[in-house]
Amino acid sequence: MATRSGNFIGDSFKAAADLRTKQYYTVEYTAAETVNVCNAAADVGLGVLQNKPNTNEAAEVVMVGICPAITDGSGTAISVNDWLGPNSSGKLVKKATADYSVCARALEASSADGTIIKVFVFPAGFFRSAGG
Repeated sequence: MATRSGNFIGDSFKAAADLRTKQYYTVEYTAAETVNVCNAAADVGLGVLQNKPNTNEAAEVVMVGICPAITDGSGTAISVNDWLGPNSSGKLVKKATADYSVCARALEASSADGTIIKVFVFPAGFFRSAGG
């Protein structure tokens, strides 16, 4: 299983909802100092949740660095170095469509739903093909 390295930048935010079952999911900034799990493929991920907070508790989020993250590689397999972004349930999936948000890079492979892998999280951007 993936583990978090000592080299990361993170912060604490208030959990907008009960996130006790959402450890390692991708979260988005939803209000001042508040995060919730991404709920759309077009969401811009802030980072990866590292703890299990309840509503209004501190949500520890890795925003830059290496950490474990939950993925869904069942539809499109994830390979090492693939660009990743959230799906509609907050799991990281391979992004290969232009203009979809990305917030991580795969450091391990995943070909099943719910697999926890090591990823490199970075400030969100948008996927573009090499030619575009």
